[in-house]
Amino acid sequence: MNILIAEDDPTTREMLQKYLGRQGFTVFAAHNGEEALEIMDRHPIGIAVLDWIMPALNGLETCRRIRLRDTPNYTYIILLTVKENRDDLLTGFDAGIDEYLFKPIDLKELHARIKVGMRIIDLEQSLRAKQEKLYHLVNIRNKFVGVAAHDLRNPAISIRGFSELLLRGKDPLTDEQQEFISIIHSTSNNMLELLNDLLDLSQMESGKFTLKKKPGSLKTLVEERLRLYRIQSDNKRISIHQDISEIPPFSFDYSRIGQALDNLISNAMKFSPPGTNVYITLEKQGDHAVFSVQDEGPGIPSEEQGLLFSEFQRLSVRPTASESSTGLGLAITRRVIEAHNGEIGFESHAGVGSIFSFRLPMEKQE
Repeated sequence: MNILIAEDDPTTREMLQKYLGRQGFTVFAAHNGEEALEIMDRHPIGIAVLDWIMPALNGLETCRRIRLRDTPNYTYIILLTVKENRDDLLTGFDAGIDEYLFKPIDLKELHARIKVGMRIIDLEQSLRAKQEKLYHLVNIRNKFVGVAAHDLRNPAISIRGFSELLLRGKDPLTDEQQEFISIIHSTSNNMLELLNDLLDLSQMESGKFTLKKKPGSLKTLVEERLRLYRIQSDNKRISIHQDISEIPPFSFDYSRIGQALDNLISNAMKFSPPGTNVYITLEKQGDHAVFSVQDEGPGIPSEEQGLLFSEFQRLSVRPTASESSTGLGLAITRRVIEAHNGEIGFESHAGVGSIFSFRLPMEKQE
């Protein structure tokens, strides 16, 4: 373990250096904060013992600069001080110190505090190793999911296409054949929706997700997507009320924002009972475009709301007409909106309904 001692008093500095050296540590010594930072540029330091009052650069400012560094390993910082004022101590913790040691220094106490720092550093390194292993496993999973979903899409598309041909064909089908082929067609549609969502999620988590932004009209896009849900709303006798303001063109990914709109609007349709209302709004708030969809469905229980934007989460609330759901729509929507530097939110009360909304910064394309 490398330990750095930054102390302007040569007697104290030499005493600490000799004592810690006898304890088996590799000790580097500096007479002020600037020299301490130079040492840290050349050597990895696990624990830094800094005197608060030093010439040129004091211990508190040295601590702040250490915390601003982008280093792979954590440095545990012990500040030496004669100050016992509560406000001074809080200032030190705000600067990023881990522990205080009051002067005159008790060497056994210093050794004990260094042992605490070593345990924390060991825990940090163990956590980092586990994070790297988890990151590696997640990458393997994403590659597997991406390849599997990609390879399964073509058969699913073929099954859906051929079953549709049979349903629309000129040759008459028996009632039983009609029922079975309709089930095949519906199931292949659901399978294709899941595979497409898996591909999207795999790309997003593997860092291959890129936006293709260009200037466009969000108002036009919202109106386009709403037209696609007219048949579904008519079948469920859901009244769509829209208040769509004119929004100046701005830069966004037309396809991805369309996907986000589809997920939010389709969810409102799925979870709305027949004969209820859905309210769609689009407005300009400052330099943001704000879209929201409100339903009169069962709402989301408060204990389940924390799971809403997680992958593969199936809540207790079910679609009102047995519609399918992959459990990925909201997770993908959140990633799409956040990739646009936007914000997504919701408000829901059990038995009343839900409001889902997102805010997009109206970025102009250069």
